[in-house]
Amino acid sequence: MVDNRISLRLDDNEIRAIEEFMAAHREFASRSHLAREAIRSFIEEGKGWTEQSGTENASPRARTYKVTLAPVEASMLEQLVTAGYYLDISDGIRRIVGKSVMENHIEKTIGSIHEARRKLVQMDQD
Repeated sequence: MVDNRISLRLDDNEIRAIEEFMAAHREFASRSHLAREAIRSFIEEGKGWTEQSGTENASPRARTYKVTLAPVEASMLEQLVTAGYYLDISDGIRRIVGKSVMENHIEKTIGSIHEARRKLVQMDQD
């Protein structure tokens, strides 16, 4: 693979933002490393920019996020994938988050039903 170079002009504020980001995210060894990862992420996850991106007419699409797990969490998730509970790490995270969201939604719905019943009983007693 041949390394190609590109030039990029940034103002002082943009450089400062990059430096602050890198100070908080030590996994990036250099500005070039950060730039390569950002471009790769934009292309792979965002499938590039389209004229509809960011407009009210843009169709909803799945969003991709970077998740940092504690070592024990990552290990447990990897074991669940190996055991066949999930197809891959992304599938595991998606299902775990989905389950959490659904459980929370179900609890709120049940709470609303109980509150409505309580009000009906109270009205009946009055």
